[in-house]
Amino acid sequence: MTARKAGITLELENGTSLAAIISERLIDATLTESREAEADEVEIRLQNTDGLLAVPETGAVISLGMGWESGHDVAVGLVDKGSFTVDEVAEEGPPDTVILVGRSADLTGDLRQRRTQSWRDTTLGAILDAIAQRHGRSAKVAPELASQAIEVIEQEGKSDMAFVRDLGVRYDAISTWKNQLLLFLPIASSSTAGGTPLDAITLTKAKGWRWTFSQADRGNYDGAEAQWQDQDAGRRRTVQVGGENRRRLPRVYASEAEARQAAEAEMSRSARAPYTFTYELAIADPALQPDMRVTLQGWSERVDAVEWLVKTVKTTFGSNGLQQSLELESA
Repeated sequence: MTARKAGITLELENGTSLAAIISERLIDATLTESREAEADEVEIRLQNTDGLLAVPETGAVISLGMGWESGHDVAVGLVDKGSFTVDEVAEEGPPDTVILVGRSADLTGDLRQRRTQSWRDTTLGAILDAIAQRHGRSAKVAPELASQAIEVIEQEGKSDMAFVRDLGVRYDAISTWKNQLLLFLPIASSSTAGGTPLDAITLTKAKGWRWTFSQADRGNYDGAEAQWQDQDAGRRRTVQVGGENRRRLPRVYASEAEARQAAEAEMSRSARAPYTFTYELAIADPALQPDMRVTLQGWSERVDAVEWLVKTVKTTFGSNGLQQSLELESA
């Protein structure tokens, strides 16, 4: 049997292999991929006990790959995890350590700049395309979301990154920046930006170590309601979806269509909220990614009966090889 050996690639934008340069200094590298985060994040820790390491500057772009170089019970090969712009550099000790933090969106640029803008008589896809192009990127938006009509929506003193995140909440969508793309996809669609279905996986107790299952009481809402301003009638009206125990959204929307969409998105979020599951895998699988569907087998009847989605994947390359933990939520 071939022993498992973890591998990592770290390359600068100019093609220089950073992993080769820092191989003797690398303590660990941790990648956090989250479905609802503004951007994925990688943290690289380097030992600098001799003080000879030239501390990198912010703005450097690093491409990351993680996986297995060998092993009889793993998929051999490194998985491309994308590129990351270093926006934080820190030093600490003892022992003397340099910490680099990179994100899949360039937060050193103007994505964080506050803006005030009105968007009128347009579509969600057109708004996201305009924002992406403003930052030299492209937008990949699911067709059913891109076609959503918007009468008016205000971007009041918010950065484009914060505004896109708010749109993700409003439309119950994955909204994140990766590899020069703005991705906007329905949560639980379990597909790539190109529409290719993500693989579903099955996990058993034999595949991991520590795990936790929890159920949260979120008020047991089975519906939602939202108000909209009827300009013709000069009054506010209410849209209701779902059952009788409805959560009322605090804001007032510009049209009935927008209010209904927001209420339906809130009902979808409420349906996913009750159950969460965290799991530390015995053997990491770098191919795992947010929004994949998961079946659990070998726990209680209640746990195994839930349809699960991957919410967050945290993968660490270090002295203990490749370690990974998952956060799941009910679909």
